[in-house]
Amino acid sequence: MKDTPYSLRFQWMLESEDPAFAYRAKDGDIEAKSLHFPPELGEGCFRVFGLALGMTLIQSEHRMTPAAVGHFVPVGQTDIDYGAPAFVVHSVRGGRICQQERLPEAKLMFEEGRDFFLHTQQRRTLPLVDGATDSTMVALVMQVTLLQTLLGEGEAAALLQALNLTTLPSLAVHAMPKQVSAPLHLAMAKRLTGPTQKLFAQAKVLEYLSGLEAHLRVRTPREVLSPQVKARVKACRDFLLEQDGKLPTLESLAGTFNLPARRLNAEFKEAYGQTIFAFITGHRLDQARQALLETELPLKEIAHKLGYSHVNNFTAAFIHRFSEPPGKVRAQARKQTKSRSA
Repeated sequence: MKDTPYSLRFQWMLESEDPAFAYRAKDGDIEAKSLHFPPELGEGCFRVFGLALGMTLIQSEHRMTPAAVGHFVPVGQTDIDYGAPAFVVHSVRGGRICQQERLPEAKLMFEEGRDFFLHTQQRRTLPLVDGATDSTMVALVMQVTLLQTLLGEGEAAALLQALNLTTLPSLAVHAMPKQVSAPLHLAMAKRLTGPTQKLFAQAKVLEYLSGLEAHLRVRTPREVLSPQVKARVKACRDFLLEQDGKLPTLESLAGTFNLPARRLNAEFKEAYGQTIFAFITGHRLDQARQALLETELPLKEIAHKLGYSHVNNFTAAFIHRFSEPPGKVRAQARKQTKSRSA
């Protein structure tokens, strides 16, 4: 794991033999550290997972008793120094957490389906867990410079802007589909151990960032307004309409028109209402139907011209679009022709 000055210090609310706990990133992972809840209200523990490039995952589990219903149970005051401006995400399953932030001053509630985001370098916080139900919270921490490395500087800035985190410090709670934050909750899978667990967690973090960026439809202003990009997308459409046979892959189109594959597909959908594959597939099937109505070209030749390696694949796609097989369309066309000739 890359060395980072990231550190935190817990000050428990409950008197105990261990009134405080300090952690530094260089200390390594924490498998299970008890949270000092009043025993009549419940129990909890947290884990800390250091990943490559200086990313950190924290998981906090809370198991509440019936006596905790109607209470927000304090976890403990936490002082955190991320060592540099950091991007931080908190996501919870199964309950609510009231986050009392002292640096900066704010009081926010996040819950399942509403995630908590921060852009800060230092913070002092007191989380309070809703005692009405059990819950699990996962936090992702990474320095903003790493976010820029992973997404690109423009994309990282646009992501922070979309989350209302452009100033330092800043924080916000946003509604977030469960499928977007799901990779974070899967990242610390207990069924895995050792290096495999770390690799799995890192892959899930990258999956999360990709999903978050896609959900927010992150784009820089230059990308949105660029006439050059619009011209490339139109040129891609014109190119596709001229092609016969097997379609080029999205990756090869991206290389031809000098745009990242994901962005080319997103910009194409923005301009024409469909992804590249859906657009050209629909166009070619429309052409096929016209050929069936107006020519006697064999089905095999039509299928090959449209890029299908097997007639069966062409037939399945045709039925999916028009709800009837190509043979039936041709038979109806022939019947109409005979009828007009009679």
